[in-house]
Amino acid sequence: KKTNFDHVTPDEMNQALQLINNRPRKCLGWKTAHEAFEEELLHLI
Repeated sequence: KKTNFDHVTPDEMNQALQLINNRPRKCLGWKTAHEAFEEELLHLI
């Protein structure tokens, strides 16, 4: 909250996104957000 992102580089933002998306979540059955998203995409095909 109240974080100024004006001075955050794209590389720093990508690193933060990777950390978030690759962290296993209890609410997703200990899958990562990326794994859960990929699984949902496969169900659409």
